[in-house]
Amino acid sequence: MIVPLHLLPAAAHELPALPDTFLKPEAAAEHFVLDMPVAGAVALSDLQDFQRLLQAEGQGLQPTRMLYDRLYAFERLAAAHASANPALQQLAMQLFNRYQQAGEWIGLIH
Repeated sequence: MIVPLHLLPAAAHELPALPDTFLKPEAAAEHFVLDMPVAGAVALSDLQDFQRLLQAEGQGLQPTRMLYDRLYAFERLAAAHASANPALQQLAMQLFNRYQQAGEWIGLIH
């Protein structure tokens, strides 16, 4: 997922030096730690289903943008809810409710 740098805290721009063992593939998994995990209010698989259903209606969608651009997400969800496709309407409502329950639209856990 791409997150604009201006949305990250300054400390996130400064990555710690990786240990020498990071260069060895078998040891990489043991030593690499992601300090700021990426997570969204909704699963990417749901957004891919949403994209597929929107494409069937002749509309486009950028799934990763749905994780950090609130206005874009609202517009796409509203367009989907206004469609004649009941499956698309239902998925749009489910996604909207998950976003509202999460309370945050930025795909980073603080």
